[in-house]
Amino acid sequence: MDKPLTRDEVRRNPIFYELDLNPEEGDENLIIDVIYDNLSPLRLPDLRRGTDIPRGVWFWPDWFDIPPYEEMHDIDGRYVYPRAPGIHTVQIRTGRQKFAQMGRVRDFSPESGGYTSQVFEFRIAEDTYVRE
Repeated sequence: MDKPLTRDEVRRNPIFYELDLNPEEGDENLIIDVIYDNLSPLRLPDLRRGTDIPRGVWFWPDWFDIPPYEEMHDIDGRYVYPRAPGIHTVQIRTGRQKFAQMGRVRDFSPESGGYTSQVFEFRIAEDTYVRE
């Protein structure tokens, strides 16, 4: 992303991305995690074919919200700053969810049809106003 996002844009709008669905696996349900700034993966809602995603669709738009905190602890107890000005990273991983896996451990391995995207970067701009 060439143009930095303003803090107001980050506060009001989700981050959109598009999933390129494998047409050979067109009837599989999907599990999706977002890894934001190398934090522990954020689990997104599962997408079920026929209800959440129509059958035969090859591309699907999806989104996530940047955590609404200036400072927080991630699951591992580290301090993180999800909305701080500067460069942030996003990585998306997807996998096929078989009926027998529902409610169990999520498997993103290549053997189970899993995929992890490259790391995408975007920038949050510094505030342009001065508080008095």
